[in-house]
Amino acid sequence: MSEISQMTANLHRLCHLYFSIISEEMTRFGVTKPQMLVIAQIKDGAKTIGELSKQLDLSYSTVSGIVDRLERDQIVMRKKDEHDRRIVWVSLVDQCCKVEEKVHIFQESYYAEIFQGMSTAEVDNASQALTVINKCLEKKRTALGRERGSERR
Repeated sequence: MSEISQMTANLHRLCHLYFSIISEEMTRFGVTKPQMLVIAQIKDGAKTIGELSKQLDLSYSTVSGIVDRLERDQIVMRKKDEHDRRIVWVSLVDQCCKVEEKVHIFQESYYAEIFQGMSTAEVDNASQALTVINKCLEKKRTALGRERGSERR
């Protein structure tokens, strides 16, 4: 197996394992993967459904439906912009600070436990390698977006 094939196989396995772990953790909390993706986007600040749609690469109606369910479960809330009533902001409700406490995948300590046993050099090397891989993947995503006529996809 060539180095590129091996790296690709490892990347596929990494993605599968990572999302399996996240799915399992979110199931414990009663939140779906798409809901978790929305929560992760707004945990540091409110966003519009349009912004969420672009960031998650999902249709506006799909994101709106996800937000509807999160709002129903009192995890997020919608609030009209004070200056432009056409703009609606989606943010975590006050009690959602508890989301980060309850859902361990939002805590750095969760990952510290997973990577326990790795030396500082190994963590640094892995981080650098992932940064390079991310840059390559971003470049490809940008190129695909241009082919489809959009800057970011």
